[in-house]
Formats: sequence, structure tokens, C-alpha cells
Amino acid sequence: MTPIIETTPGSIGPGMIRFYDAILNPLEAGLYTLKAEHQVKDIPGETPAPYVATQPLVVDGPRFSINPSEIHMVYPPANQEGLYDNHMPNMVFSSFALPWARSIDPATTTRGANLAVDSDQNPIPWIGLLTIYPDDFKTKVSEPQVMKASEVVKPLDTKILPPALGDLFGADDTLVTVVDIDLPYFQAITPSLDELPFLAHGREVNTGGKILLGMQDDGCFSLVFGNRLPMADAENTMFLVSYEGHQDHLHGSTIGGGYTKIRLVLLGSWQFRAKAAQGSFIQLMENLCLDGRGGVQLLQMPLSAKTGEISSDAQKALQMGYVPLQNKMRQGEESTSWYRGPLIPSPTKRDLAYGPYHYSDHAIHYDPETGLFNHAYSTAWQTGRLLALSDAAFSGDLFNWRNVYLLGIINSARQLDEHKINAIAGNTRSIKTSESARTAVGMLLAGGFSKVKWPQITTRAEAVLQDGLPGVFTQEEKVAILEEDADPLLMLVKKIKSE
Repeated sequence: MTPIIETTPGSIGPGMIRFYDAILNPLEAGLYTLKAEHQVKDIPGETPAPYVATQPLVVDGPRFSINPSEIHMVYPPANQEGLYDNHMPNMVFSSFALPWARSIDPATTTRGANLAVDSDQNPIPWIGLLTIYPDDFKTKVSEPQVMKASEVVKPLDTKILPPALGDLFGADDTLVTVVDIDLPYFQAITPSLDELPFLAHGREVNTGGKILLGMQDDGCFSLVFGNRLPMADAENTMFLVSYEGHQDHLHGSTIGGGYTKIRLVLLGSWQFRAKAAQGSFIQLMENLCLDGRGGVQLLQMPLSAKTGEISSDAQKALQMGYVPLQNKMRQGEESTSWYRGPLIPSPTKRDLAYGPYHYSDHAIHYDPETGLFNHAYSTAWQTGRLLALSDAAFSGDLFNWRNVYLLGIINSARQLDEHKINAIAGNTRSIKTSESARTAVGMLLAGGFSKVKWPQITTRAEAVLQDGLPGVFTQEEKVAILEEDADPLLMLVKKIKSE
């Protein structure tokens, strides 16, 4: 039996997902019998026969159709074109237990004795996806047709194998959409009975922050996968079919009776086009290096005719993936700086000579020979910081860590009881004056807080004048800037201009 599933909001954290092999209903859809028996006792004479009453009970559920509102999404998307040839088609349902709402064998849910349900239920889904290629429609798959339910189980054509549905539990004239498929072709493309459980599962996800997508649900979904990859450069059709009553007709089964076709209840369908396969990522990248494809030049700033007029260092920088940027200085002047992003056309290696950086400006590099700044590292630092803070889980954990750190310091200071104060004051009885108590507490704080590992804070001037900007100021110039309490960046500009 499936254990109790917790689906209350917050049971799944952000970025987490929980999978279930199957979601089994307490009672599968089908026919059951309620039986009640009453025995009258302590009556003189012969004991009367027990009073017995039975009541048929039908557990209803989807059988010949599925409510479209229960279909959350399909993939590949309907009527779309894309590189889907390497993706397994699937359908997502908002109904958590839909693939297991019925038994694939109707005989297992017809209970004639009582309402008891076996503890070892069959987790085989009763529905599945079939991937149909374009050429298959011409000779092997018929067009969908609508007929009465009685014709589904008793086809007019004796060569068509029907599903063994047993009792219909409804009107015989209920309209049903069906499709007839060549029997050998059906057995070739369908999974075996043992493979079906692996083509459906339930999942529980966190839907927080997805209100704009209409996902205010509890995050419980069920999925059904196809077992056949789409055909590349072709229009593929997906059939959601019912396998109920076909448990003995799937792949690997032996069927007699001279049947040539099999009849399936069609619950839904959609089409999509898979583009021609374009190779792996490595192959695509190698193709870029062919003549006329651009190669690594696609990852660098285009060179114009005026590029030859600039210096050789600038040409080299552009070839390495750098781009010039206009940036405004603090005093209002404009200058040019270099920037290079993570997608660069030249190999690099990690340099641990610089850092760690405590803020973005600290990561600005300066080239004294050209007088240009390099904002690549500072931009990466700021981008990484914003990405980290945009993660709700990370920013929440960071906030909690800071609170715990602060509370730990506060609690350590509060652990002052009367015995500790008396011991520090040298008075084992009591402290008679408040002045003595203040003196004792002061001694404790002076000795205790000096052992706390407080975070080291570096002033902006000191941080800028560290080794992060090599070759800019001499040691004597650094000392002079500190003594004058001057702005290091303004002093740097003056030095560059030789003022």
C-alpha cells in the first residue's frame, strides 16, 4: 500500500523534488460487492438462518475519456518544432493518481466476496503513450474514429482484437474514440507488461513563485512517458491510449485467434515536429572552426578597418575577447577600461596571486603601462554576489547564520551570574556596592571579549592600497596617503596625469 503522502504547503523546499513509484488509490475503479451478515442468537428452538444482504458497488473513474483540465502539460509541446529527436515524450497530469486509478486487468477489481483490498496491489499503470511516425499512418495505423462502447468490446470485424473490459459499468451507447493498429506493429512498439511500471511515476515539487504560471496547486503531479524516441526531421504523433484489458496483448505476448489488428481506446493525442539531428555539442563546436564558419572570432568583438590604427596591445586585447568600455570617474571625467566576460575565445588559467576581494572595487585591476583599468574581475564579483542574493534559500541561510553568530556573542555576555561576579570581585559572600559590581563586570568583559574572534574590518583606503593593485604606489606614497587621509582613487588619477 502507498504510505500517507504529506502534500501540505512547505513540505517540499525550494529547488527540491520528491518522486514516487506509484500512487495507489485505496480502491481502484471497478465493480465491488458490499456484503452484510447478521446472525440472531439465543432464540429457543432451532437457530434461524443468518440474514444476508449484498449490494453491488461501482467505484467510478476515468475510463473512456480524460478531462482536459487534468492535463497539466505535454512535452514536446503541441504543434511546435524543435530539436526533440533525443527527448522522451511525456504527459504531465495534475491528478496525482490518474495513471493508477484503474487496474490494467479489470478482473482484479471485480470483488464478489467483500470490500477487502489486497495489500500487495499491482502498480502497473493503465494508460501509456505511443509514438507514431508519419509513414506508420499510411499502412499500420488507422485514423481515429468514434463508436459506441459496445462496439469497442465487440468489433464488427472479427479480425480486430478488442480489449477484455468485462462489464462496461455504463450505457452501451456511450461514445468512445478508438484507433485500430496492426497487431504485429503494436507489439513491436509497445513496452512489455514488466516495463510499464517504469514509464509512469508521481512527483511532488515546490510551486512557490509560480503563480504567474497558474500553479497555485499543492505541487503534486503524475507523469506518463513514451518508450520510443521521436523521428528526426519528421512530424510525430503522440497517442495517449488505454491499456486496460490489453494486459495479455503487449510486447512479448503470444496471441492466437487469427487477429490482424488491435483496438485501443484513444484518450488524447498531439503532434509536433522534430528537426533534423544536428550532432552533439562537441560536433557543433568543431563545425564552427571550419572555413567560413567564424571559429573563435564569433566570441570576440568584430574588428573594423579602424582597428589597425590602434595600438598592437589593443588589437591583442580584442583578439583575447576584451571589449572597451566607457566609464565615468568619480570626479566626473570619462575614461576607457577593459572588460572580458566568461565566454572568451582564448584559454586562461586561474591566478591566485590576487584576492581575496572584499568588495567589487577591490577587484579592479590597473595596468600602469597603458593607464587602463580592467573591470573583468570586479564585474564577476558583483554578478556573483547578486546571483547569490537572488537565491532565496542561500540569502535566508546567510541571514540566519549572521543572526546565530550575533546571538552567540550576546548570550556569552549574558552568562554572568552572581557567583561569577563575586568571584571576580574577590568577595565570596556578596557584593555590597554597585561600584564593586561594575568593576567586576568590567574586568570580566575586558578579559572575555578580548578572546572573541571578531571579524576584521579593513577600511576602504587600506583595502585599496593592498597588494591588489601592484605597481601603482610605492610604499612611501601609501604611507603619505594614509597620513593625509586622502582618497586613493583621486591620488591615483593625479599620479597617472603626473600632476
